[in-house]
Amino acid sequence: MEACSTRANGIANSPRLPQSRLVLSLLMLLAGASAMADGPPPLPASAGYPVLSSFEYNGNTAARAAWAPQGETAPVSLVQAGSRQALYLHCNLAGNDMPRASWDWKIPLNLATSRGLRFRFFCADASAVSRFQLYLHSGGGWYCASFSTDTVDAWTTVYIDKADTWIEDRPSGWAGIDSVRISAWRGGDADADCYIADFGVWDTAAPLAVLRQESSVAGKHSEMRLIEKYAAYTSRLLDDLGLPYVILSDLDLSVRHLRGIKTLVLPYCPDLSTKTTATLSAYLARGGNLVSFYILPESLQSAAGFKKGRHIKPAYEGYFTSIRPEGQVLSGFPASVTQRSWNIGEVLPVQGRSRVAATWYDADGKSTGHAAVLVSANCVHMTHVLLDDDPVYKRMLLLAMVGHFLPEYWELAAKRSMTEGGAVGPYATLDEALAGIQREAQAAGVAPASLKSAAALRKKAATLAEAGQYPEAVAESGRARDAAVAAFCDVQQSQPGEFRAFWCHNAFGVTGMTWDEAIKRLADNGFTAVLPNMLWGGTAYYDSRVLPVAPEVGEQGDQIAACLAACKKYGVECHVWKVNWNTGGKADKAFVDRMRKAGRIQVMFDGTSKEPWLCPSHPANQQLEIDAMVEVATKYDVDGIHFDYIRYPHSNACFCRGCRKRFEKRIGVKVANWPSDVRTNTALKQRWLDFRRDQITKVVAGVSQQVRKRAPGVKISAAVFRNWPSDRDSVGQDWKLWCEKGYLDFVCPMDYTPHNVQFDNMIGQQQGWAGNVPCYPGIGLSTWADPTDVANLIEQIKITRRRGTGGFTVFNYGVTEAERIVPLCGRGITKE
Repeated sequence: MEACSTRANGIANSPRLPQSRLVLSLLMLLAGASAMADGPPPLPASAGYPVLSSFEYNGNTAARAAWAPQGETAPVSLVQAGSRQALYLHCNLAGNDMPRASWDWKIPLNLATSRGLRFRFFCADASAVSRFQLYLHSGGGWYCASFSTDTVDAWTTVYIDKADTWIEDRPSGWAGIDSVRISAWRGGDADADCYIADFGVWDTAAPLAVLRQESSVAGKHSEMRLIEKYAAYTSRLLDDLGLPYVILSDLDLSVRHLRGIKTLVLPYCPDLSTKTTATLSAYLARGGNLVSFYILPESLQSAAGFKKGRHIKPAYEGYFTSIRPEGQVLSGFPASVTQRSWNIGEVLPVQGRSRVAATWYDADGKSTGHAAVLVSANCVHMTHVLLDDDPVYKRMLLLAMVGHFLPEYWELAAKRSMTEGGAVGPYATLDEALAGIQREAQAAGVAPASLKSAAALRKKAATLAEAGQYPEAVAESGRARDAAVAAFCDVQQSQPGEFRAFWCHNAFGVTGMTWDEAIKRLADNGFTAVLPNMLWGGTAYYDSRVLPVAPEVGEQGDQIAACLAACKKYGVECHVWKVNWNTGGKADKAFVDRMRKAGRIQVMFDGTSKEPWLCPSHPANQQLEIDAMVEVATKYDVDGIHFDYIRYPHSNACFCRGCRKRFEKRIGVKVANWPSDVRTNTALKQRWLDFRRDQITKVVAGVSQQVRKRAPGVKISAAVFRNWPSDRDSVGQDWKLWCEKGYLDFVCPMDYTPHNVQFDNMIGQQQGWAGNVPCYPGIGLSTWADPTDVANLIEQIKITRRRGTGGFTVFNYGVTEAERIVPLCGRGITKE
């Protein structure tokens, strides 16, 4: 029995929302211990890293004084874990309606120049918990991260990476954290026993730092998710290379915090404050260096020896497709790096101070003449953000940029990329992967050429590193890992007859491919169905008589017809996906204004109407949703229609005047203090929750009744939130009832977590709620920190098979999935 290490990850609850990342690395911390029925397994004799607290309190009274339970949560206790103490967190979720068990620990922390936190965690049975979360309170807000235990019989070391956190409200920075909260969110009506130990800071001494612009996030900047995303992606690439770095926030940034930092990376900082810009200018003046992407304030461009250019959109499709070097300006720069950018922020060189290191090329290999990367004495700048396609060469590109100022990082990366950066699926290092895949190959009776290739590349990388040819060694190591991933895919076994689907969020399919090409790619690799997003709350991407038709349809044609033709041609099922209620920024302004004027747009609890969602209780909106879905089912020879967003956005909606009128009519009583009474009055609260659920269910029932009658062969399905007991109240999504009533033919809970134990637990619960209705779990590949992690996708597919679901649904079918993920799956796990 072994312990493992896991990086924390933000978990999204919707197929559209990006989320923060998780990197798993199995770390052997404990051997020979076994979990006890009445407590945790023994802890090692010492933590092995600096701890802030090992929870060696002098009895339960002292422990309970430090850790305050929230609401009706049970108090903490101390337990023995071998020769040492651990903190026992009893999650008393059975027989009550608490949404979560939570404990607050008042402790001042200064994490301004750290990577984050780490602690040990154990939970033998987390099936009653939908997710664990850690919150760090700072100023007027919180830094948040989800985490999981990825083994049920050993301690897990959890790493809370600052780059992985998301922000709620307005924190004041990492230097001023004053308390820690740990929460176990309800996943079922049962208790769970959890244990925590060895709480410490994750410190890394490094000359490299990554700056995350949290001032924009805290201010609800419109691009907050992208700021988080690109900082997390840059951090993951550095982790893959095995390079040390720290995470800095612009909320904490000062001259003091930049001492010892030779190079600072700006992954995406769209609107740095005047104060931060001045601090960075002073940093450059004192000899510091920047590696920046896309947006760099004009004053910093000047200080770096660049000149501001224009914002440039592509002149034609495929205009910005790859990046190629100009000479040997940057050592180790790859010969070509794929990157399909949708625009660039032009930066121009200044004679005598800077020069172009790489240029943008189009899909035909022709130079656009626009600079992609520029170099000066104190800055390397790329004219767009770093995208997550072409992962091997993206690592090389980033290393070439960073290594220009930190040449010692080439040697470090050459040696570490085969260890820290060589994880493949359940294997922590490249060498472990090669040995483990060899065992799997022997068990399966196969001898994939990819495994032999991986071993040869690994040997070549080691030889190059020993010879001091570090850029070449890093490149070969990346190729070796890619070959090992291919070998891992080659030794997997297929299971015929299962439902294998992809959601496709883009109504026009995969960028750069026709629907025919995209569907053929799925069929050739054993996928059996696609769920294309063809209609929203106020928009149709087909010839509709119910919804306003998107103007692109006039230019590019009826997208349902195009997708369906390809599906029929290649034998792939087509289940058309509708986003219910949510206009999603797709509807034209005239439609939204008309809906708002008619009182058909949702109103929040505070009386505002910020989100353009249609009110689910308005009869005309209900009919619009029903008519739109029935139109698709009856007009086209589709295999199915698919609900999504078939819910309220959250518990703060909808409280419009129409909802009040319709609710009061239903209960036959006037609500004196609207809307507060439906939350504070116990009797009214339950009736209000029933009312909300019924509005959503009316649409599901209405579609089911009409489609069963008018298009009886068409299947009805839904993408649903994963935690039915709480989601039926919070967002009115009573999908267990829909399964019981026979409204659905299959259901796809959005189980978007890279944590496999958590994924397994969720499926077990959901199969019970779905009853006799097939449950095809949603795998959130594109929402993970590493959306190219096909090995973990395979592990989750295997979990669905062990659970006997009969299928799975993957989010999302895009360029990376079409080019990399689907073909790799087709080599084994979905091979026909």
